[in-house]
Amino acid sequence: MSNFILLGAGGHAKALVETITELEGTVVVYIDPQPADWLDVRHETDEAAVSPEDGSVITGIGGLSPTKLRKRLETLDRFLRRRFTADALIHPAAHVSASADLAAGVSILAGAVIQPEAKIGRGVIINSNATVEHDSVVGCGTHIAPGAIVLGDCRIGECCFIGAGAIVLQGRSVPDGTFLPALSSYTGN
Repeated sequence: MSNFILLGAGGHAKALVETITELEGTVVVYIDPQPADWLDVRHETDEAAVSPEDGSVITGIGGLSPTKLRKRLETLDRFLRRRFTADALIHPAAHVSASADLAAGVSILAGAVIQPEAKIGRGVIINSNATVEHDSVVGCGTHIAPGAIVLGDCRIGECCFIGAGAIVLQGRSVPDGTFLPALSSYTGN
């Protein structure tokens, strides 16, 4: 594994750091307005203080609303425009089909399952124990929260929040910027 630049150091970042550690990678620097007492690595407050040579960026900024998810994606895209890499980060306790397509900056956490021919867009979070079934497409910047299930052949738009334990029924299309509350079902078109 490689060196990582962590963008943000809140709660979501803790799960990413654990994943990086399990993969024998190293967080070499984090960028956050505030110091994090749980991280013992170089801290920067200015994005200009890091360069692509420092490592691959991973977005530790969480997002529980489409607006915050849009800002999170914009942050990742700023780094990509500066020619940083953003390797997909996959926890060793996740299962990702060999035929799944993962874009830059994807985070797949412990217990998550990504089934055959699924397409996961740039900067997506597939959180703990979430499932994305076969042939589904998850748009850039979306957060599939812990335990959520996206059934087969679904289309999830950009910067959507699919809440914890929520279910998107087979073959549905979820518009960009949708907020689906925890423990609910999406039965739209």
